[in-house]
Amino acid sequence: MISFLSNSNINNTKDPLNYWRQLTLTVRATPNDFANHTQRIMLAMDLQLQPYLAGSFQDFFIALKETGRPLKEKMFRLGSPLLENFSRHYFLQWLEEGTDANLECIHYPGSTLVSHRCKKVITTEKDAEDETALLQNFLNENYDSPIDKAQYCIAYGLVDEAQELLEREIISHMGRQHLTEAELLSLYYYSHNKKALGEMSEKLLKIDRLLSDDWKKIQSFAKEW
Repeated sequence: MISFLSNSNINNTKDPLNYWRQLTLTVRATPNDFANHTQRIMLAMDLQLQPYLAGSFQDFFIALKETGRPLKEKMFRLGSPLLENFSRHYFLQWLEEGTDANLECIHYPGSTLVSHRCKKVITTEKDAEDETALLQNFLNENYDSPIDKAQYCIAYGLVDEAQELLEREIISHMGRQHLTEAELLSLYYYSHNKKALGEMSEKLLKIDRLLSDDWKKIQSFAKEW
């Protein structure tokens, strides 16, 4: 994850995965900034990031809704040869019909926006609990640090899960966790999540945790969000 403190030092070529994470959070904050969407699609055409290409198209199509067909067609022509057959046909139907109303809802890796038009599959509360447990088991088996777990979630578009994970980590440990705090502040900063920042600030103050200078700096930035 790129710390907000080193924002000016971003090098897209050297660290495309970090740039992808930043764009994912930025798209979450400003879904109607289509320049960010096109950057994400172009970035995801890189071999390292191709697993997220379908997710970048999904967010792009969701944000444009029924508009912007010429732009959708242009970007689809560029990236569709790199999609798997099922995904290619999925987005082709979406493009031809101008909506995903006749498509089942799918969460593609990397997608961080939610469609309210697609056909939602009926799930139970147990299904949701099982899905959460599967994610937690996967993270625990493959990653040791909360930062690595959060970075995985952000790359896959699971921003809420990443935020909750980092917040739990900071609340549950009394000592100063500078790197974890920087990761969470970076998430708030790029996603412009003013509400979550405010709620977490109140929680920390209630347990007598002083807010760091970096935390106060993000609070100052949040006044403009």
